[in-house]
Amino acid sequence: MAKATHNLPHFYKRHYEAIALAMQEALLYAECKDNQALVDGVQLAIKELASTFSGDNCHFQRNRFISAYEPGANVRARNGGSR
Repeated sequence: MAKATHNLPHFYKRHYEAIALAMQEALLYAECKDNQALVDGVQLAIKELASTFSGDNCHFQRNRFISAYEPGANVRARNGGSR
């Protein structure tokens, strides 16, 4: 009997939220250090993560993730939580 395979995402909403919160912290750190190269690196990492995640999960909202790195952004909007 053939084993059923499912195209389940590797990450779920809670994972994306945790990563977005970590990226917020990284961006705040880079800005506090007044290091533009570090800020640019964090922003590049966010865009690369968004591209990877959008290929992993058809429900992933790329634009929401990219805007979620903004310090103070409400990453958990649907759950009613905030940072």
